[in-house]
Amino acid sequence: MYVSRLVLQDFRIYHSLNLALPAGVTLLYGANAAGKTTILEALYYLATTRSPRASAERELIALEAAGDLGLPPFARLSAQVQPRPEAEQIPLEIVIQRRFGGNGELLPASQKTIRINKINRRALDLIGQLRVVMFAPQDLVLVTGAPADRRRYLDVTLSQIDGRYVRALSRYNQVLTQRNGLLRTWREHRRSLDQELAFWDDEIAKAGAYLLRERRRAVTELDELARQTFAEITGSDLRLALRYIQTTEAPDAPGFVAALKASRREELERGVTLLGPHRDDISITLGERAIGVYGSRGQQRSTTLALRLAEASFMTARTGDCPVLLLDDLLSELDSRRREHLLRAIDRPNQQTLITATDLDDFAPAFLANITRMHVDSGKVFPA
Repeated sequence: MYVSRLVLQDFRIYHSLNLALPAGVTLLYGANAAGKTTILEALYYLATTRSPRASAERELIALEAAGDLGLPPFARLSAQVQPRPEAEQIPLEIVIQRRFGGNGELLPASQKTIRINKINRRALDLIGQLRVVMFAPQDLVLVTGAPADRRRYLDVTLSQIDGRYVRALSRYNQVLTQRNGLLRTWREHRRSLDQELAFWDDEIAKAGAYLLRERRRAVTELDELARQTFAEITGSDLRLALRYIQTTEAPDAPGFVAALKASRREELERGVTLLGPHRDDISITLGERAIGVYGSRGQQRSTTLALRLAEASFMTARTGDCPVLLLDDLLSELDSRRREHLLRAIDRPNQQTLITATDLDDFAPAFLANITRMHVDSGKVFPA
């Protein structure tokens, strides 16, 4: 899988970009704030409908965007995706439009239109059409951050390769909101909710049991892949290990329902659902010690890279196609030995990889000779 062309209109710093991309490794280099990371962000957004760095989608629309034909200002992203060498290219497009209230005030939420093959579709239908794995400096939260960061890692990975998973996740989150609302109602009014909760118990268990099963299976596979990749990147003998930590050991939906009933009294008192995938975590250890607590900065960064590269290998094994690898500020904070190991690790056949860097000094001449280089300057991309 690779993206042959990326087109941006009024997306952050890019007023107009029409960029042809090769199938191999491309290095985007230039000064900070030149627009390198924005290209990776655009591809990630087209794959997942989420930005890895914006808190609100309206931030993605260029400040100077003027709109068109009387419409509010908008940003447009589109890409031509080649799923397999013999397959036809698939055009993907997202338009993000500012929304204004009746008094002309800018609303927090934006309007989003998604098209696949020029046909309007839902966000759930877009996910999986383009599969990407993105590494960014802030990814250290995978090992040092909250459990929600590690849950998101699993959810983004599995959603891109399993349409049933992304739909189960969407349903689970909807039901969780309803169920938590009921629990808060009981805490405030102390009225009987047994019949209503029984319905939502069944609904959350149906979706949650599938999420749990697929997450456990994925972590088992990622554990082996990440361990091998970490050894390749670092040359270390320390064993990296991943383990899924769950709040319920329920093997299926009926077991999930039973676990919810057993925790009913505490949930009613606290007004929140205490069991399920939304409260689970991944244990990440190096040499049997928690990497987020005891690991050095270099070990934590190498672990994060190993997790991302394992994610790419996992997606390739599951789908038969390599995802697009997006590596932002790849070599910062890595010593020369780790850089050498890492550059060898990303040299994979049939893998489209986009790397950003501020200059070329950290890359060996032999590596630079075999890749495509593009210079990015003030929202413009030039061949180098």
